[in-house]
Amino acid sequence: MILMMLCVAMTGFAQHQKKWKAPKRPKRPKWSMPKPKSPEVLDVWRPYGVSDNWFMDYTAGVSASMAENASEHLMKDIRLSLVDFAVGKQTSYLWSTRLSFGYHKQRGWASPEAISKAPSVFGDGGYDFKMALGYIDEMVNLTNIFFRYNERRWFNVQMFVGAGVNYTWGFDEKVKTWEQYEYPVDATDKVNFAVRGGLQFLAQFSPKWDVVLQGAYTLVGDSYNGHKHSASFAFDPYLDVSLGVRFHVMDHFGDHRYYKVRKWEAASLRAEDTRVAKFLDNEKMRELMERENREVVAYGELMQTHISFYTDRTFVNDDQMENIRIVADFLRKHPGVNLVIKGYCGASLKCESPDMHLAEKRANSVEKALVKYYNVDPDRIETWFDEEEKPPFPMQGEWIDGVVFQMKRRGL
Repeated sequence: MILMMLCVAMTGFAQHQKKWKAPKRPKRPKWSMPKPKSPEVLDVWRPYGVSDNWFMDYTAGVSASMAENASEHLMKDIRLSLVDFAVGKQTSYLWSTRLSFGYHKQRGWASPEAISKAPSVFGDGGYDFKMALGYIDEMVNLTNIFFRYNERRWFNVQMFVGAGVNYTWGFDEKVKTWEQYEYPVDATDKVNFAVRGGLQFLAQFSPKWDVVLQGAYTLVGDSYNGHKHSASFAFDPYLDVSLGVRFHVMDHFGDHRYYKVRKWEAASLRAEDTRVAKFLDNEKMRELMERENREVVAYGELMQTHISFYTDRTFVNDDQMENIRIVADFLRKHPGVNLVIKGYCGASLKCESPDMHLAEKRANSVEKALVKYYNVDPDRIETWFDEEEKPPFPMQGEWIDGVVFQMKRRGL
């Protein structure tokens, strides 16, 4: 009986067991592309030539005359279309110069007095004409004046001022009829001097292209619209608003923007531009001074300065001679210090063979340079080398810090 009850209980327990489920797999972290690191740059501009940093502007918009009698009409009545094209060169991170050409349609107006006297002749008083123009503009980047230059900045504001000529022609035939009523309109072609100023808003959407919104206010010779003011000398204004694109032409470095020198290209540009060479020399002098200032007397310790050798080489190159000069100056400043010149090779790193005796030759090369070129007393230095021991400083690329200097008290 008891056995039967146990069997029934076990059967019931088995029936109520939970069904096994596989554990949930942990979610994989979402992959995102690593952000590209900006290249390290030097505080000097690339050496650009005449063929570099050119750009082209293509814009279209509206032109509105604000000359005589225009104030009597709404803006929608006085604006007509324009198309502009410009070629320019960026001469610095702030300044640019461009040559601009345009084709504009304009509208002039007869005076309200004339219209009221003969409405059948003058109608609404409006007449159209065409205008071709050419300007030389000087442009300054306002954004770069107030903020640090960044060739990747997506938004920039430029101000420009320019001077040029306007050529007007193609006046409506009705203007010739108005002349018969002694209205002072001259429908012959005209050339007038003009000056202008304005702003450009540039939004960068690729290394090559910008979207450009431009507004310009122009003062042109009074007769450009065929109607001359009673004063002997006067200007007529008109306003242009246009939208378009700017294309940056590729320079001889293969880029489309104005760049500073990258560290990786600095050495190759040394011979191209004295500014780059001077900057590199100043950087090198500053680095050497920092190295010299780090050296303090600590008997039994290694100097911070060490001599590097190319794999399988034992001669001291020009760059490393500067380090030897630092060591010689250190000995002159501290007459109580002697040095042990310790030579190593890369046998422990399996990049050089101990049978080449590189450690011994390197130590001897440095000793010779100190004595021969910097007149160091041979009694203040001694050499030590080991062809199989690991160098105390890590290998940098294919360069081995094959010689180090250990300080010891003089007389010991």
